[in-house]
Amino acid sequence: MEQIFLLVGTAFLITFFLFPVFIKVFKKRNFLDTPGGRKIHTVQTPSMGGLPVFIGFAIAALIWIPLEQLIELKFVLSALSIMFIIGFRDDLINLKALQKLLGQIAASLIIVAVCDIRLMSLYGLFGVYEISEIWSYLISIFTIIVITNAYNLIDGIDGLAGTIGIIASIFFGVWFFLTGFEAYAYVSFALTGGLLAFLQFNWAPSKVFMGDTGSLFIGFFLSIISIKFIDANYGMAAATEWQFKSFIGTAVAVLIIPLYDTIRVFIKRMLKGKSPMHPDKTHIHHILLRLGCNHAQATGILVTVNVIFVLLGLVLKDFSDLVVLPAILVTAVALATILDLIFKSVIDKRKEELRERNRDQRGDAKVVPISKSAS
Repeated sequence: MEQIFLLVGTAFLITFFLFPVFIKVFKKRNFLDTPGGRKIHTVQTPSMGGLPVFIGFAIAALIWIPLEQLIELKFVLSALSIMFIIGFRDDLINLKALQKLLGQIAASLIIVAVCDIRLMSLYGLFGVYEISEIWSYLISIFTIIVITNAYNLIDGIDGLAGTIGIIASIFFGVWFFLTGFEAYAYVSFALTGGLLAFLQFNWAPSKVFMGDTGSLFIGFFLSIISIKFIDANYGMAAATEWQFKSFIGTAVAVLIIPLYDTIRVFIKRMLKGKSPMHPDKTHIHHILLRLGCNHAQATGILVTVNVIFVLLGLVLKDFSDLVVLPAILVTAVALATILDLIFKSVIDKRKEELRERNRDQRGDAKVVPISKSAS
């Protein structure tokens, strides 16, 4: 247990003390995110906040993770480093979408082919258990890319991505520790420490943004431990105290905010005849801001919802995916539908108020003042 406190504490302290230095350097070098377009911040803010997080995470892992477990993780850490470099390069000089995708596929191949961290089965989903090796590789790479980019897409308001990352890393870290997968527990807690420090500078009003430097490597890490969680759960003895009978549903519950929001936005765009990759302001956090929430309030609402889904996964621990996945999906759709209805009602009300204001202004314009004639 002391190993966990050392990892969290070391990652936190290194990251925390590095941030003021890097923020000063970012400002001096003009590594700033400029407002405009889809961006909702109003002042130039340093980006690439993932750099000190990665440094704190890596140093804590190298210092405190035992050598034999560090050797077990060497290819995982190598793939994480590649994804970090991709994000860092994109923040410095924008990469084309295809270049980013190819880099993500290359890093994913290390995880799937070299580390053998992959979805070995569909675990009873749709009644399918056994799949061929090629399908295992393809589905696993697709899952990694989806989770990585879904996490990247929720990095839109202060505090949200960092807090979601903390919830996921703590949940998976605790589970790995309790079930004997200590190497994965240790790296999860090292990331927790770095993200806790990041939140000190990213909570509204934000002094620094995570940037692709952080969101890509953190999303990639969460995809790895999610797949490891799913497959390890499936391979455990049924009598094991900490086994979740819903192998896939529990992982979905933990990552519900980035996954559901991304799927929802993509479907809405396609229904409008747009490309699913077409950028807009239809993410849930954008809607909450337009409803009048500030960054802290919007983040608080979404984090609360995420915690509720994690608790739902814990309550339904002994039920299979046939029960848990529909329960999660129905709950998510219901909450999103309620939010959409509230948003539509508010927009309609604002439009009506605007029409009333325009009618009043036109009425005032028609009134001609009558001056008194000279006697």
